[in-house]
Amino acid sequence: MFFLLPIIIIIITITITITIITIIIIIIIIIIIIIIIIIIIIIIIIIIIIIIIIIIITTITGIIITTIITGIIIIITIIIIITIIGISSH
Repeated sequence: MFFLLPIIIIIITITITITIITIIIIIIIIIIIIIIIIIIIIIIIIIIIIIIIIIIITTITGIIITTIITGIIIIITIIIIITIIGISSH
């Protein structure tokens, strides 16, 4: 009976180390998955911010361009009206 005790102790230590190793591996895999998820979320947030910035820039430039064009059109029409009034008054 006593000669079985070391074998039992060896089996117990082997199972304990195997369970500890598997727990460590599972923890490492969970940490890696969490890091990957965080990186993906950060990339998505950066892409959304870039899209918002592009939309804001394009709308601002569109507004500026349309105001410039309408201003030029208004100035041209005022010049045309003034010249027509000037010609008709002569």
